Amino acid sequence: MATRAATFTARIRNLHDYQLRLLHNIMPVPSGVDIANTLKYFSQTLLTVLKDVPSSPMEMLKSQEKDSVRLGLYPILDYKGLYSAIVQLTDVVPLIQCGLNVFGQAMLQCLGCLLPFLDHDMIDTLPYMTASMVAVLPSELHQEIINSLCFYILPFTITRRNADDDDEQENYASRSVAAIIMMVFQYSEDPAHHCQLLECLMTNKKNVVKDLLCVIAYGTSGARASAAKLLFYYWPTFNPNLFDRRVVLQKFSNLVPFVCQHDMCPNAGNAEAAKVCYDHCISITFASDSPPPLYLCIECANEIHREHPNQMFFDILHPMQQVSMTCENKNCRASDKYAVSICFSTECASYNGNHPIRYCQQCHNIRHNNRRGGDHIVHTSLPQLWDMDAEVQTYMVESIVSLLKEAKHLNSDISKGSADIHSKASLLNVLTTEDPIPLEERQLLGRYGVWLLVGLCTPHEDTPAEILGRLLSMLFHWFDITSYTFDDQESTLERLKTEFVCGWLSDVCSSHFKVFVSCLLPHPPDYARVGGHWDTLISRTSHLKDGLNRLFSLVPYEIITSEIWDYVMPHWMEAMVNDVPEKEQHELKNLLRIICSCNILTSYTFAFALKS
Repeated sequence: MATRAATFTARIRNLHDYQLRLLHNIMPVPSGVDIANTLKYFSQTLLTVLKDVPSSPMEMLKSQEKDSVRLGLYPILDYKGLYSAIVQLTDVVPLIQCGLNVFGQAMLQCLGCLLPFLDHDMIDTLPYMTASMVAVLPSELHQEIINSLCFYILPFTITRRNADDDDEQENYASRSVAAIIMMVFQYSEDPAHHCQLLECLMTNKKNVVKDLLCVIAYGTSGARASAAKLLFYYWPTFNPNLFDRRVVLQKFSNLVPFVCQHDMCPNAGNAEAAKVCYDHCISITFASDSPPPLYLCIECANEIHREHPNQMFFDILHPMQQVSMTCENKNCRASDKYAVSICFSTECASYNGNHPIRYCQQCHNIRHNNRRGGDHIVHTSLPQLWDMDAEVQTYMVESIVSLLKEAKHLNSDISKGSADIHSKASLLNVLTTEDPIPLEERQLLGRYGVWLLVGLCTPHEDTPAEILGRLLSMLFHWFDITSYTFDDQESTLERLKTEFVCGWLSDVCSSHFKVFVSCLLPHPPDYARVGGHWDTLISRTSHLKDGLNRLFSLVPYEIITSEIWDYVMPHWMEAMVNDVPEKEQHELKNLLRIICSCNILTSYTFAFALKS
């Protein structure tokens, strides 16, 4: 035992030595194969130790309260030192010159084997640490990273109960889910990986929509785009008449099935895993190089069950084959069959071929009530903004704002002040030269924000002016930006404006006139200073010019009524007189001369313009 502990500690020192040599380029620089061989030693040692444990550490992982008992089952080895050494190695992965694939596979295997030996602090940080490897390992290993997260790490970390047994209080690993989503969505370009990760999270965690909205609100553009698409793809619709179903139900790349891990599987590499056994001894016996639990195809599960009839084998959920807009209960008798929830419990999924199942309101109430289904993980359609708790409400508002901000001006239409800012930033290398999202897609990405706004944000009497004003101001900016679109996008966006947005704006104007017009003033309240010229450092003249453009972009849609015009124009005239230097006033004169041209204004607008 003392020899094994000494060898274990010596190998950890080897990992630290590898890290220092890579960091400081000390010869000989270790290759990925050298480090992988050391990591494989740890994996085999950990599996050997685990096999001798009589109890069930995989079951104990589910509760933080049992951590002391679980850790007491193992011999004294420096498990914490091993984890710290692996974390330090992730910082030097870009410096590994050869053998990177072998290194990455060995590291993922070692992390899975190490999980049962970690205390709660390290278990909490393991999911994000594993997800962060997608940023440094080659794309060929991204599928293995996702599999490691979805089958060996997330089901045993984000589901852990706290020591005080408070199911409502999330642990640190669960609270890091938004960061995990953001990391994978940003660095993995395969939509199948995004779907697999999200389905795993929806299987193991309630209220995943909060994390997804957090990514949309504060994530990078690439992560935001994928998160928005998957939000509408997976979550039951909150208004079936609002969406273009061909957009919402677009086909994502087929998921790569997770195959049977049995060493002697007769269909190795082809048989999809359908059962899981959590017994660590069975797992190590029949999959000698894989961490527990053991995932098996039906044939292998039946074979092992004949040899070990006392062992339990559980069904695992298969990926969603398609997303249905209607109830998938074969015995549904409801008149309104639109799906309002999706259940990821194995009990309900068993009625749908072990795939997650969607229910209408009537079937949902039958399956999930006080008598049954209370422990099921169910995701329901989004409620109205005002019915959400404060945290989710904030994420939703910022999600809408961020999605509407994705629309960008065409280069030829950027104002001179903004163009100067972008030119100087480019010279200083402040702006990235390569946009991960094509401009055409950016122009259309705002649709998701519009759908959320129109479908979930109908204001009532007590709606806070700060929230409504921020949303209105951002929507006005989106109108201005999308006035200049590509030909194939124009019909899509114009139809969205005329069919849904204009009616919503008219209702808001009628019920919240003061908030509405405050967003159209040259000096709006702080909460309305969002988007466009409010996000850049430009001159006061450029602010007024961009503000006028935003105002006049609403004119063709008859949103600016004579009442609104009479209210806001005196403020604009006063601002042009007081805020604009005399040498720059000609810029606004030219703009007003063009705006007042009969060729641009409709007869309706021109009539009340003359009256004003």
